[in-house]
This record gives sequence, C-alpha cells and structure tokens, in this order.
Amino acid sequence: MIRYIQESRLEELFRILSRRGPLYLPLAEGPSLSFRPWSEGAPVDLKTVNSTVSAKEIFLPREEAYFCYRRAGRELALEPLEQEAANAVAFGLRACDLRGLEMLDRVFKDQDPPDGLYLRRREQTAIVALACAEPAPYCFCSLFGIDPARAGGADLQAWWHGEGLCLKALTAAGEELLSSAGELLHEGPAGAEEPPRVETGNFGLKLEGLPAGLRERFDDPVWEELYRSCLGCGACTYICPTCYCFDLEDFGHQEKGERYRCWDSCMFREFTLMAGGHNPRPTRKERVRNRFLHKLQYYPERYGEIACTGCGRCLRSCPVDLNIVQVIRALGGESR
Repeated sequence: MIRYIQESRLEELFRILSRRGPLYLPLAEGPSLSFRPWSEGAPVDLKTVNSTVSAKEIFLPREEAYFCYRRAGRELALEPLEQEAANAVAFGLRACDLRGLEMLDRVFKDQDPPDGLYLRRREQTAIVALACAEPAPYCFCSLFGIDPARAGGADLQAWWHGEGLCLKALTAAGEELLSSAGELLHEGPAGAEEPPRVETGNFGLKLEGLPAGLRERFDDPVWEELYRSCLGCGACTYICPTCYCFDLEDFGHQEKGERYRCWDSCMFREFTLMAGGHNPRPTRKERVRNRFLHKLQYYPERYGEIACTGCGRCLRSCPVDLNIVQVIRALGGESR
C-alpha cells in the first residue's frame, strides 16, 4: 500500500523516526549538502539531486576509532571502544548512492571476515530511498543500468507527488517505519502507485570493451596526456560513492592510545610511499592511471561491475574537468 505525507508535515515525520536512533538526512551546510544527523530545525534539503559528498560517509565515516590499546610491561591489551547508537535511519538516498553502497558491501561486508564496524552500520540502518524526479545535467547513472526513480537495496521508496511524498515499503524494516508514523500518513493518491520513469543522459559514452580492452592500455600514451591537467587534490576520491581508500593511524603514546581509520586518497603521493622510501606510484601519472583503471578494470575484473554509478559528482567538482567521462572518452569509449 502506498502511503502519503504532506511536505509541511515532514518535520513531524523526522521527529518520529529520530526516536529510534540517529536519523541521517541531507542537510545544507553553506554551499554544500551532506548527510548529517538530524536535529530540530536543521536545514533539510530533499529537492537538490545529490549531496555534495556521497552517503557512503554514513557507513564509512571520514574517521572512526577501531580500538584502544594499553601496555603494561610486555603485555599489550586491546579494548573495544563503545559504538554509536544503533537502529539508525538514512533518509533521502538516491539510486546512484545505493548502487555505490552495493559496491562497498563487496569490499567491506561480503569478505571473510567482514569489516565489523561497516557491517554493524549496514545491518542496523534502515534506508529510505528518494526517487529523482528530474536528473541533474551532470547525471549519467542510466549508462550503468541504474533507474534513478527506482533504487535497489532500500527499505522504503519515497517520491515526490504534488505537495508531498509518496512512501512505499520494500522490506519488513520499511513497513516498520511506516507503522511508526501512524496517523501522519494517509492513503496514497490515485495514479501514484509507482514513481514516474526517469532516464538520464549518457554523454555519448559506450562501455563495450571495458574492462578487457584496458589490459593493453597500461602503457598507452593517453595517460601521459590525461595526467598533466590533474592537480592531485584528491577531491574526486572523497566525494565518490565507490572510493574507499583509507589509512590507519595511532594516536597516543607508548603506554596507551587509540587506533583510528580515516579516509585517504590514492591520488596522494604518501598513499603508496613505503617505509624504505620507495614509491611504486611516484608521479601523478601513475596515480591518475591507477585511479581510473581501478574504476574501469581492476574492480570489474574482481567483482563484475564498473566502479562508477554515474552520480556526476566528479564532473561538477573537479577544478580541471578531469573526470571519468573525459577518461572514458580518451580511452575510446565514445559513441560514433
């Protein structure tokens, strides 16, 4: 059954959902839009297509503590740290970010053993997907078989209709969310059983020959041309829903401290710098090549899918327009 809520009453819905645990929503922070824990009066924006940074930071935070350590003589004790509250709700994720989570799942959740911190957040977070009513000019998720109006992997599907949101439960967890809203929700309007079909452009790209055709392109002169415009700022890796490079750091002293995981970037020289001083990717050329071959060859060869969701964030954020669309074109992936 489709349920419906007036836009003017969404604040009441958020208040109810936040009672079960943290409620993550796209909140305006100056010119940017990020998924943050909601509080009364927070500047929620459910109309802008795509947050500035992807929703991956709900499940893979920019920094998080793994454990604390204490040393007594020759004995070293590792102590787990208290985890954040469970039963969270992530509201307003777009289809491209949900596809990105599926890709992160293969790396962090579907391994043996899985990453415990990531797994816990995924299992204890209900997801409300928000259909795109109209794609942004930089969106191209349809190229990768993603329907921007119908997200896979969500518990509840939401879409705009008239002056409010239609809500459709996709799982038992989604049904539970609807039940908790009680009398706030009404029966969905006639003719609104499904979100309207939406399709993005594809910038004239074709994916035939990827990733197999890239095996012979490792030493291609095209990389010499592509890397020259790169500033090495790493912005593309932080905003991307499928990038997951991280670093581990210890903070403390010899007797006690904490180990943290924090986001890192393969675009930084220090990412591959070894203790002995050797660096297998000493220049931006090697780092640019590695980043895009990971998206287009290495990840697909291992998991069967190109590691791009067509969210378009790198198109709007790279200061020199060195984005994945330009790289695919340079590699010959352009329709004629």
